[in-house]
Amino acid sequence: MKKLFTSTLCAVMTLSLAACGSSSSTAAAGTAGASTAAAASGSKTLVIYQNKAEVTEPMQTYADAWGKANGATVTVKTCNGSCDYGAGMKADIAAGEAADIFIIEGDTGYDLYKDIMMPLDGEKWADQTDYEYVKDGHTYGYPVAIEGYGLAYNADILEKAGIDPTTLTTLSAYKAAFEKIDSMKDELGLAGTVALTAADGSYWVMAQHDFAGYLSSGNAYDDTTVIDKALKGEVDADRLNSYADWVELLYQYSDKTMLTTGSADDQMAQFGAGKYAFLHQGTWADSPIKDAGGTFKMGFAPYATLGDTACDGLFLGAPSWYVVNKDSKNADLAKQFLNDLCFTTEGQDLMVNKVGLVSAFTNNANKPAGALASALADWIAQGKTAYSFTNQYKTPSGFNMDVLGPIYAQFAAGGVDKAGFIKLFTDAIASIPTYQG
Repeated sequence: MKKLFTSTLCAVMTLSLAACGSSSSTAAAGTAGASTAAAASGSKTLVIYQNKAEVTEPMQTYADAWGKANGATVTVKTCNGSCDYGAGMKADIAAGEAADIFIIEGDTGYDLYKDIMMPLDGEKWADQTDYEYVKDGHTYGYPVAIEGYGLAYNADILEKAGIDPTTLTTLSAYKAAFEKIDSMKDELGLAGTVALTAADGSYWVMAQHDFAGYLSSGNAYDDTTVIDKALKGEVDADRLNSYADWVELLYQYSDKTMLTTGSADDQMAQFGAGKYAFLHQGTWADSPIKDAGGTFKMGFAPYATLGDTACDGLFLGAPSWYVVNKDSKNADLAKQFLNDLCFTTEGQDLMVNKVGLVSAFTNNANKPAGALASALADWIAQGKTAYSFTNQYKTPSGFNMDVLGPIYAQFAAGGVDKAGFIKLFTDAIASIPTYQG
């Protein structure tokens, strides 16, 4: 299992990877014009197309100042909310207007855009991180951030209940903790134990992040054994049985209304309001929790997906990377932009203090203020275990959400029991080799 040491600090995004939805509308922050000063600064231009709403405004402010200093106009175009990032990229490419710098999210993004991606071998920033995107021996991607997740908890509630979160590494330990908290709900002012939703259309956290528990818990960071079997249509039956016990336990101690009709926004708001002891989300929940009044101490405990075999790791890694368009007329300027983002005081301040990340780079010692991001940074600094963040993204595009998602929803709603969940899950994995999306 991978140990992350103090010298390797990671970036923690505060927003879910599900930033882009089904509409083709695009919010282009700065498209109405970067600042007047930047627009007048010279004829060189850079367009950055990205998909994180919280990055837009602070990055455009930084880009305006950077553009003025470097004789360029820099526009930060953002796909967020109901926007479909892939559709936007496809349209831009077809029109010959692909951005100079754009986002990929792992192998799927690489496969889609590899024909227009520039290798970034030898760039100075790559010496400062372990999280660059590398394919076939070449470096292509600058890590935007490192997200992380386990089962988030309200430390104040756990303390009042007499529960030590460091003991939450096995199913039996979680079961005892959940039972105790459930018995104290009135005393603690709780609506439920776990804030979780697996409702139709709101099962991202189960179909993507919880699924990672089946694929990666207990294994070395770079171990692909379980996903390799899945891609062949095979399940690990013993592992799946233990995993189903974990899902069943989560569902049992989740408020049924929240579980079957709630949204991610509901989860985070209710957890922030102190109504749940645990939250099934990741570091991106910091801002919604704070907006809901959540100023309490928080942390993460590992998913206990292996029964009474202890799990001691969180899932963390880079979910997205900046890449450079090889056809850009200003590719060298784009590469300079990324290097300055890594090495300048202003660039380091942007990503940590303005956006809320923990830097992916060893030369940036800043630490984010968000409680969950800070907890993850501490986990990393203490050299604790990390499990793969990317194994679940190796399945065919659409499989996790369109096939697995409804199975999690059926189990949550009582449409199938645990045996039925296992059967449907097994059949779904068996369909992967022929899955067309």
